[in-house]
Amino acid sequence: MITIDEIKNISFRKATLSGGYRAEDVDAFIDEVIAAFEQLKKDKTNLVHKIDVLATRVEQYRSDEETVRNALLASQKVSDACVKEAKDKAAKIVREAENKAQSLLVEANKMTAAEKENYLQLQADAVALRNELIELYRKHIKTIDDLPTSVDLENTKKDLDEKYPTEDTSSEQPEALSKAAASVTVNSEADRIAQEVLNAKSEPTVQKKSGKFAHLKFGDNYDVSAE
Repeated sequence: MITIDEIKNISFRKATLSGGYRAEDVDAFIDEVIAAFEQLKKDKTNLVHKIDVLATRVEQYRSDEETVRNALLASQKVSDACVKEAKDKAAKIVREAENKAQSLLVEANKMTAAEKENYLQLQADAVALRNELIELYRKHIKTIDDLPTSVDLENTKKDLDEKYPTEDTSSEQPEALSKAAASVTVNSEADRIAQEVLNAKSEPTVQKKSGKFAHLKFGDNYDVSAE
């Protein structure tokens, strides 16, 4: 294809000595110029078509880019919403857990206070029972102390023998002496029980049974000597 420089520097053969150019040279040159312009026109058309295609693709790319951007923005919004919702749920769970823990703590304190009150009341009842038992034992011991002893019986017998002397018969005993002997046996048994109680008061404290109510001072765990 002819170039711009070739068009500028073209030279034709002289047709005559006086001047002018040969027609065939000019026609050939014009044909070349026409062919070059037609080729340029075709090339221009092809380039315009390619530019149109590229422009369409660019617009498509831009549209796709906008779609992708919108999708990214939407995804970011969804992500932010999910994160916020997760944080809100976590905060709500923490608040509910704290409230529940506080409620359990208050309930535990109430139960502890109630158990302490019950325990103190049980201790007070045990103390009252202990005092009642001690007072009861004191009354029994006083009653036992008021009963006559074998020594009192011997002294009474001597006084009676001195005031009312009688003859001694070996064959049989009067009914009164039989009753007196029985009284001696009964009083001796009472003296023995009283002596065991007094001995229990003076004996060292024995090992108490352990158990749920080992701290209560009654039954097997009660010791009169502790008073």
